[in-house]
Amino acid sequence: MSCARLPLLVLAALVAHTSALVTPLKLQAQARRSLLQSVTAAVAAALIPSAQTRALDSSFAEVERNEFHRIPGGGQYADLRLGTGAQVSEVSTVSLQWVLRRSNGYFVDGSVKMLSAQKGAVKVADNFDERDNFVFSVGDGRAIAGLDAGVRGMRQGGVRRLVLPVKQAYTLPIDKSGGPLPEGYGPRRQIERELQRNDLYNYFYLEVEASRVR
Repeated sequence: MSCARLPLLVLAALVAHTSALVTPLKLQAQARRSLLQSVTAAVAAALIPSAQTRALDSSFAEVERNEFHRIPGGGQYADLRLGTGAQVSEVSTVSLQWVLRRSNGYFVDGSVKMLSAQKGAVKVADNFDERDNFVFSVGDGRAIAGLDAGVRGMRQGGVRRLVLPVKQAYTLPIDKSGGPLPEGYGPRRQIERELQRNDLYNYFYLEVEASRVR
């Protein structure tokens, strides 16, 4: 992960962490791995948006470190808004609005350009139009692993931010990967390039809103 891509707050944490660990001798492999893991955790937890990111989507707000929780299998989630409707369980079918970003916060694609500002449960009619949403049944294999695990416990109307390491996100070939998948060539190529970096510390941001749970 390039230091130029890290938020200023995380860079400060990196400097402090490094100064505590570095000796006149070169860091050993185990120490370097520990340092990378600490920096990655700090980035995922702090999620400090850049001015460019805020310009793309004002819903990409700063989230306090203690608001994040572990996702089984890897990754973290934080609730940006709690829903009041039906809860996502292992037998639920979920309709999600979604916004996908790369690890530097840059927008890749989504079903909406900005998540809904509506508060509470989203009331939907029987003829609710789900053409642009990602619809899947929990555990059916259609969703990427981190999303399938990360939405459990959400309630209809809730908004959640998922920070997913690559192992819990997309797979190659991209057209065989779980969703939600962008339809356009450009966004798919962005995902492919991130995966082809073979960087175990790389990750994606995925913000989802549970439009309907049934």
